[in-house]
Amino acid sequence: MSRWIWPATLTALALAVVLPSPAGWGLAIGLLLLSLGSTAWAAVLRRRVQVEVVLPARLIRGEHAELTVVATNRSRLPATRVRVEVQLPPGGLSPSSLSFELAVPARSTVRRGAPVTAFNRGRWEPVPRPALVGDPFGIHEIATRRPPTAAPVVVLPDVLPVRRIHLPAASPLAEVPDRRSLLTDPTAIVGVRPYAPGDPLRAIHWPATAATGTLVRRETERAWARDLLVVVDLDHDGWERHDHAPEVGIVVAASLLADALLRLRQPAGLLTSWVDRVGEEPRATAFRIAGARPHLDAMLTHLAVAKLHPGIPLPDLVGRDVRRHQPGTTVAVVTGRPGRHLADALRPLRRNGLAPVVVHVAPDQVLRAEVPPTGGCPRIPVASDVPLSRLTL
Repeated sequence: MSRWIWPATLTALALAVVLPSPAGWGLAIGLLLLSLGSTAWAAVLRRRVQVEVVLPARLIRGEHAELTVVATNRSRLPATRVRVEVQLPPGGLSPSSLSFELAVPARSTVRRGAPVTAFNRGRWEPVPRPALVGDPFGIHEIATRRPPTAAPVVVLPDVLPVRRIHLPAASPLAEVPDRRSLLTDPTAIVGVRPYAPGDPLRAIHWPATAATGTLVRRETERAWARDLLVVVDLDHDGWERHDHAPEVGIVVAASLLADALLRLRQPAGLLTSWVDRVGEEPRATAFRIAGARPHLDAMLTHLAVAKLHPGIPLPDLVGRDVRRHQPGTTVAVVTGRPGRHLADALRPLRRNGLAPVVVHVAPDQVLRAEVPPTGGCPRIPVASDVPLSRLTL
């Protein structure tokens, strides 16, 4: 609220009493009416003007978007000046702050936008400062009773095209038969047997039936799984210190999931370790294998806020939470330090019919130094010291 109008009004009234004159009284009364009117005007707008800051719920790292300020005036008086300042999180959105000045007519809504850029993954919440409204004369300025609202925005990791990484699940048929599947693969004929009541008619092998004179049906192999499970190592000990590899690992995981569900039309799931607060015991967090687009959005949102922590060692996570998956499932393990313990955990997966693959994310000099043990599983190196704009997956 302006600090000068009421002292000036009281001074003019005092002078009008001490030195009475028509001009003095006219000035004092005019200032008094102006003070009362502007104060009442600003007080009405304070209660009836509401401001909201709107951003897209999800952005992709590097994406340009628009931050919109929505000012709603529910009073019969126009709000000729509405000032809004928004502080953007310096770690994820740019620019660092935005300022808006709007004029909102009576009983109307005004929108004003400004460009912003998402440059780091995570969950970011704009912090709007109290919105200020004023009277038409520019005398009073007061904060609205309801502070501006702003919903958080989730910046998703980069999703790169996958062309170089070939996983077993990307082939037309997987490599291991699924003993638990209820379906069969009509192209994988392993023999014939006499037709039994209840067998489907489409399974009859007509050439063999004609040759033998009795009904004979085809015997086919059970269907094979084409699922993908991405396991991301979020344990501090799974990555080199002071390196960009963990961020590249998140990008690799997000790209594999998006490629499987969107391009290959294959079900996919995600497995990581997780802690809600510092000092809490880590737990395994799994997203079931599914093929729906909302499922992909949920997994990418999880990766957007993922951080390294003293978590469950990767061999324990793989050995405890992966074996229950259907044989034939490709298990892509994304880590920065594959070693003997991980190799020991991957061998039983192969024996159980799964197809594990180690995606080794590290600087190029580490990738060239020595090939770590992988338990007989394929190893796909991804250099972490290459800019994302030139990274090939």
